[in-house]
Amino acid sequence: MTGKNFVQLCHTEKENILDGYFAEDGESEAATMIKELVNAGVNKDDLYKLVNTVMTDSYYTLLLGLDGACSLGDKQITYKLYDEEGKHLNPCGEIEEYAYQYFMED
Repeated sequence: MTGKNFVQLCHTEKENILDGYFAEDGESEAATMIKELVNAGVNKDDLYKLVNTVMTDSYYTLLLGLDGACSLGDKQITYKLYDEEGKHLNPCGEIEEYAYQYFMED
Protein backbone atom coordinates (compact mmCIF):
# COMPACT_ATOMS: atom_id res chain seq x y z
CA MET A 1 0.00 0.00 0.00
CA THR A 2 1.11 3.56 -0.65
CA GLY A 3 0.26 6.84 1.03
CA LYS A 4 -1.98 7.59 -1.92
CA ASN A 5 -3.86 4.29 -1.42
CA PHE A 6 -4.27 5.07 2.28
CA VAL A 7 -5.74 8.51 1.55
CA GLN A 8 -8.01 7.06 -1.15
CA LEU A 9 -9.34 4.54 1.37
CA CYS A 10 -9.95 7.31 3.90
CA HIS A 11 -11.80 9.34 1.28
CA THR A 12 -13.92 6.35 0.27
CA GLU A 13 -14.72 5.66 3.93
CA LYS A 14 -15.78 9.28 4.47
CA GLU A 15 -18.09 9.10 1.44
CA ASN A 16 -19.55 5.77 2.59
CA ILE A 17 -20.25 7.12 6.07
CA LEU A 18 -21.82 10.27 4.62
CA ASP A 19 -24.01 8.22 2.29
CA GLY A 20 -25.13 6.09 5.23
CA TYR A 21 -26.05 9.15 7.27
CA PHE A 22 -28.34 10.41 4.51
CA ALA A 23 -29.74 7.08 3.28
CA GLU A 24 -33.49 6.67 3.69
CA ASP A 25 -32.90 3.34 5.39
CA GLY A 26 -29.94 4.56 7.49
CA GLU A 27 -30.08 3.15 11.00
CA SER A 28 -27.16 4.87 12.73
CA GLU A 29 -27.75 7.43 15.44
CA ALA A 30 -26.54 10.17 13.08
CA ALA A 31 -28.93 9.00 10.34
CA THR A 32 -31.82 9.06 12.80
CA MET A 33 -30.91 12.58 13.93
CA ILE A 34 -30.67 13.78 10.34
CA LYS A 35 -34.11 12.35 9.54
CA GLU A 36 -35.54 14.10 12.60
CA LEU A 37 -33.98 17.42 11.58
CA VAL A 38 -35.29 17.11 8.03
CA ASN A 39 -38.75 16.24 9.36
CA ALA A 40 -38.56 19.33 11.58
CA GLY A 41 -37.98 21.49 8.49
CA VAL A 42 -34.20 21.71 8.14
CA ASN A 43 -33.19 21.73 4.48
CA LYS A 44 -31.64 18.35 3.65
CA ASP A 45 -29.20 19.80 1.09
CA ASP A 46 -27.94 22.39 3.57
CA LEU A 47 -27.57 19.73 6.23
CA TYR A 48 -25.66 17.51 3.79
CA LYS A 49 -23.27 20.39 2.99
CA LEU A 50 -22.69 21.02 6.69
CA VAL A 51 -22.01 17.38 7.59
CA ASN A 52 -19.82 16.91 4.51
CA THR A 53 -17.77 19.99 5.43
CA VAL A 54 -17.32 18.84 9.03
CA MET A 55 -16.25 15.37 7.93
CA THR A 56 -13.91 16.71 5.25
CA ASP A 57 -12.25 19.08 7.72
CA SER A 58 -11.90 16.30 10.30
CA TYR A 59 -10.39 13.76 7.93
CA TYR A 60 -8.08 16.35 6.37
CA THR A 61 -6.83 17.53 9.76
CA LEU A 62 -6.28 13.99 11.00
CA LEU A 63 -4.37 12.99 7.86
CA LEU A 64 -2.19 16.10 7.99
CA GLY A 65 -1.59 15.50 11.68
CA LEU A 66 -0.43 11.95 11.00
CA ASP A 67 1.95 13.31 8.39
CA GLY A 68 3.31 15.95 10.79
CA ALA A 69 1.97 18.85 8.73
CA CYS A 70 -0.30 20.16 11.53
CA SER A 71 -0.92 19.53 15.19
CA LEU A 72 -3.18 16.91 16.69
CA GLY A 73 -4.38 17.89 20.14
CA ASP A 74 -1.92 20.79 20.32
CA LYS A 75 1.08 18.56 19.62
CA GLN A 76 2.77 18.54 16.24
CA ILE A 77 4.99 15.58 15.52
CA THR A 78 5.56 13.35 12.52
CA TYR A 79 4.16 9.86 12.82
CA LYS A 80 5.47 6.96 10.79
CA LEU A 81 2.71 4.83 9.34
CA TYR A 82 3.34 1.30 8.08
CA ASP A 83 1.03 -1.22 6.47
CA GLU A 84 0.93 -4.83 7.67
CA GLU A 85 3.73 -5.72 5.25
CA GLY A 86 6.00 -3.11 6.82
CA LYS A 87 5.80 -0.62 3.95
CA HIS A 88 6.19 3.00 5.07
CA LEU A 89 3.05 4.89 3.98
CA ASN A 90 4.01 8.48 4.62
CA PRO A 91 7.56 9.29 3.60
CA CYS A 92 8.30 12.95 2.85
CA GLY A 93 4.78 14.34 3.23
CA GLU A 94 3.13 11.92 0.84
CA ILE A 95 -0.09 11.77 2.85
CA GLU A 96 -0.29 15.56 3.05
CA GLU A 97 -0.02 15.82 -0.73
CA TYR A 98 -2.76 13.29 -1.44
CA ALA A 99 -4.99 14.50 1.40
CA TYR A 100 -5.09 17.92 -0.25
CA GLN A 101 -5.82 16.34 -3.61
CA TYR A 102 -8.64 14.08 -2.37
CA PHE A 103 -10.21 16.24 0.33
CA MET A 104 -9.62 19.85 -0.69
CA GLU A 105 -9.68 19.66 -4.50
CA ASP A 106 -12.55 17.14 -4.50
